[in-house]
Amino acid sequence: MPPRVPRLRRLAGLLVSLLLLLFAPTACKAWKSPGPVVQEPRRISVMASDGWIYDVIGENAKLFEKETGIKVSFSIYAPHVYFRALQTILDSGGATDIFLMQSTRWYLESEMDPRKYCLDLTGEEWTGRLKPEWLPTVSHDGRMYGLVLWDDNTAWVYTYNDKVFKRLGLSAPVTTQEFMSACDTIKRAGITPIYEPGASRWHSSLTFFEMGATFEARDPGLYDRLNSNRQSFAGYEPFKHALSQILEAMRLGYFGDNFMANTIEGSKTALISGAAAMTLNKIGFSRSVLKSNPDSGAGSWGMFPIPWLENRTVSIERSAPSWFGNAKSRDPEAVLQFFRFLTRQDNLDRYAAEQPEGTSLSFPTKTVPLQPNEQAFLGASRLGGEPFQGGVKYIMGQWMEIEADFEQMLAGAMTPERFLSGVDARRANMAVAAGDPAWKKPKAGP
Repeated sequence: MPPRVPRLRRLAGLLVSLLLLLFAPTACKAWKSPGPVVQEPRRISVMASDGWIYDVIGENAKLFEKETGIKVSFSIYAPHVYFRALQTILDSGGATDIFLMQSTRWYLESEMDPRKYCLDLTGEEWTGRLKPEWLPTVSHDGRMYGLVLWDDNTAWVYTYNDKVFKRLGLSAPVTTQEFMSACDTIKRAGITPIYEPGASRWHSSLTFFEMGATFEARDPGLYDRLNSNRQSFAGYEPFKHALSQILEAMRLGYFGDNFMANTIEGSKTALISGAAAMTLNKIGFSRSVLKSNPDSGAGSWGMFPIPWLENRTVSIERSAPSWFGNAKSRDPEAVLQFFRFLTRQDNLDRYAAEQPEGTSLSFPTKTVPLQPNEQAFLGASRLGGEPFQGGVKYIMGQWMEIEADFEQMLAGAMTPERFLSGVDARRANMAVAAGDPAWKKPKAGP
C-alpha cells in the first residue's frame, strides 16, 4: 500500500493550481492596467525685495506659464529684512529657485561666491545680447551667473510740481542757496518743501550716496583711493560738508514735521495734491504718475539734480536688482527656460514699453516712449559717473546698516562723523572677510 504523504502532496498541488486559475485574471488585469499617475505641475519660486518686480514681470510670468505649463510664484520681502532673509535661505539650502540681489561690479567678487550659490549661465544665447556695460554686474572670472533686466539710465533727481513753483514765483534751483531759499518760500506758504519717505528706510540715504559721481568728478581718483584703502569716508571733509547741508534742511523743517512716517507709495499723492512740492525719485517718476493718474498734470513736472554742494551732475547707476538661479534649485532647467523667456525679444520690448519709470533697458529694445519733460531734462543735463554704491567696494553689502544709521543721523542721534566712521568700519570688516589685500587683518591688541 503506497504511503499517504505523496497523495496529500498531490492534493495540495491541485488546490494551489485551482486557486491560481481563479485569481490569475484579476491579478493580471491589475498588473496590466495600473491607475493613472498624478504628476505635480512644474513650479519655480522667485525671491525678491519689494519694488524689484514690476507688474509687467508678473504679466510675463503668466504668459510663461501659459506657454510652458511651468508656474512661477513670487515671495516679496520688505527691503530692510530682505538681505538677511536671503542669506539665511541660501546658507540653509533653502528651496527658492531664483533670487534677486542688488548687484554691482563688486558683488560677485567680494560679497557672493557665485560658484557656490548660482547656476552658471555662460552658455545661454541671451548673454551675448546684454549691453556690455552691464556685464560686470552679473559675471565673474569670465563666467556669467546672473541676468539683469533694469533701467539702463537709472538716475535719481528731485522732481517738483511745476504748478506749485509757478504759483510761488519759483523756478528750478541751480545752486544750493537757491534750493534752500525755494524750500523756505514753500514752507512759509504752508506746503512741505520735500516729501521724504522716511518709513521706506532705503530711500533717505540716496540724497547723499547718489552724489558719488560728483565727488569723483571734482576729485579724480577718489574712488580708486577708497577702493584701495588709501582714503576713508570719515577722513574726507566734502562728505561731512554735504551731510551737514542735508541735516540743515531737515532741521529747518524742509522734509516736513513727521517725514519718518512717510512711505514711498505716498510720494505720488503728495505731489499730485500739492501737499508737497518736491520729492527725490527716478527721472521717470512723473511718467509713472501719469500712467495711474492721467489727469494729475505730472507731464509738466520739472526736475533738477540733487542740490548739495552746488551739484549739477546726475549719476548713472550700473547696479541693479539682478536675477540669479539658485545652484540648489529643484528644477534648474525650468529656471533656464524662464530666463530665456524673459529675454526673448518680444518680451523685452513689452517690458520696455510697460515698465513704469525706466528710460531704456539693459538689453537693446524698441525705444521707450518718454514724456516731453523727460526728454527736455535728459537733453539739458550732465549725465555720467556712478554713485557710491556702484563705484565703491563694500557699500551695497552694508546698505541695511547704512539706511538705519542715516535715519539715526536725521533723528539727531548720530553725527555725520560717526555715520561715516560706521561706513568705514563695516567696509573694513567686509574687506577682511573677502581677503581683500588692501585691508590687512589688524593684529590683536595687548
